[in-house]
Amino acid sequence: MKTISRKHSLAMGIIALCQLTSCGPAGSTPEHAQTDAPAPQKQASGTPSDGVNRCALLTDDEVNTAIGPHTPGSNDISNLWGLQSCRWTATTAPKSKAPEGWREAIEVAVFFKERTSWARDQAKGDPVQGVVEGAVYDESSGDLWFNCARDRFCVVKARTASGANREQIAVQLAKTVVNRLR
Repeated sequence: MKTISRKHSLAMGIIALCQLTSCGPAGSTPEHAQTDAPAPQKQASGTPSDGVNRCALLTDDEVNTAIGPHTPGSNDISNLWGLQSCRWTATTAPKSKAPEGWREAIEVAVFFKERTSWARDQAKGDPVQGVVEGAVYDESSGDLWFNCARDRFCVVKARTASGANREQIAVQLAKTVVNRLR
């Protein structure tokens, strides 16, 4: 009986150690890991340690014009681009048809320097005039990708139920972001 208990204890210890150290086949990385670079830490103010307060890039009035009454901007890991973005979500249902419980949202990302190459690879869409040279807009997702803050890369996601003014909203907000990051 003692042999079984020792084997059981040893197995449980190995399992616990593997969970703590993310054991896996040699050279493997978790599916969600994108780079070996350390992740920027979030400071108490809600601004990641790269010094960009993404939630200060748009005012409440600017977001209100785009999607109406909304929650305060949120800079957390649950955003589409995690700590690299700030998301504002409408507090009321859209006027046009949308699934029950669906809410419009605006999300602005300023990608960390070590993620810029990855972000540029994600950018797709048609060229857009009036923001910055090289900006592209993906009509299917409402994402407007553009160069910002000298050597940085940004995206504005306009998640609206109606596609009628989606590109116009994204362009206006992207211009604002570019101007605030200068």
